[in-house]
Amino acid sequence: MQWFFARRYLFSRSSHSVINIIAGVSLVSVAIPVAAMVILLSVFNGFDSLIKRMYATIDADIEISRIEEPSESLRQQILEVEGVKAASFVIEGQALARCEKREVAVAVRGVDENYFDVLPISGSISQGSSELVVGESSRALITRDVAQLLSIYTTAGTNITLYAIAGSPIGSILPFSGIKSERVALAGILQSSQQTKGAMTTPLQIAEKLFGEGKTKIYLSCTDSAEKVKARLQTALAEDVKITTRAEKNAAFYQIMRYEKWAVFFVALLVLLIASLSIIGTVIMLIVEKRDQQQTLLSIGADRSFIRGIFVREGLLISGIGGAVGLTIGIIVVLIQQFFGVISLPSASFLVDSYPVELHLTDIVAIFITFVAIAWSVSQIAANTMIKKR
Repeated sequence: MQWFFARRYLFSRSSHSVINIIAGVSLVSVAIPVAAMVILLSVFNGFDSLIKRMYATIDADIEISRIEEPSESLRQQILEVEGVKAASFVIEGQALARCEKREVAVAVRGVDENYFDVLPISGSISQGSSELVVGESSRALITRDVAQLLSIYTTAGTNITLYAIAGSPIGSILPFSGIKSERVALAGILQSSQQTKGAMTTPLQIAEKLFGEGKTKIYLSCTDSAEKVKARLQTALAEDVKITTRAEKNAAFYQIMRYEKWAVFFVALLVLLIASLSIIGTVIMLIVEKRDQQQTLLSIGADRSFIRGIFVREGLLISGIGGAVGLTIGIIVVLIQQFFGVISLPSASFLVDSYPVELHLTDIVAIFITFVAIAWSVSQIAANTMIKKR
């Protein structure tokens, strides 16, 4: 019954045009921040997924380190664990790369022949190939930014020399025992991103000569959840090794992304809260305009709580329509961007051509619950304040 009166009062033809205009302004003031919240959260979702995909091209599902004796038998033992798809020995270290007279510091990753089964990179090669060993020749992959710093424009006939500091033997007073160097031919150039800048991939033997076997790790790709596979590996491996999933390795960054997303949500929520204050003014003006109808209802037995309920529902109607319009606009804008990529990004900076967006049902539900709670609260404030005074 209260909803019936609320609809009649709000959409009555006898309502003054000023009140209709104010109600329309209140509706729009709710719709705009709701639409903005949908769009902003979808953009954050898109970038979050993009960054996770980028990390998936440079970090394995699981990394095993602190290995005392890396061996093929250990790799086979790991492959027998349920959920492990592929395993590769990897050695990482810092080196100085030199080509002609130019030099640049690089993060070297030495890999074995199974590496590309763990981290496929064929789609990232912009020039050349991914073959790291041709006959007896060792070759390397570098990222686009390294190629630019070394003034490399073609892979044909290009050679790079790597220099690394050799660690000192135990008991030596010197921090290092000398400098090791290895020469490699250039196999290909990879697309670079913020996460892969300054990277170089070489055969495992080159990294062993530069850094030694003590830094050997094993990278794994999984067919099951990384957390489940990690638990199985901890049971299967007798060695005191360290097992880290990609999510654990980048936990701090992922956490920052979540904090930023919800910080934006609360800023937009504050804007929505301020905009919703206009509903108070609209409900108050409706209460004043409908005072004759209120007296009629009181005379036939309605109490003040019933009348308050009518105007609370009027506020909910205005907010509900505004929120529904805002959600619809936001969802349409996100879907257009998702399928048609209307707003583009500089291709040199990202691996995608347009702003990545993702629509999550949980975000829509959170926004809906939030604006309903705000609408209920401000409508209650307006109705309780005005009806008590009369």
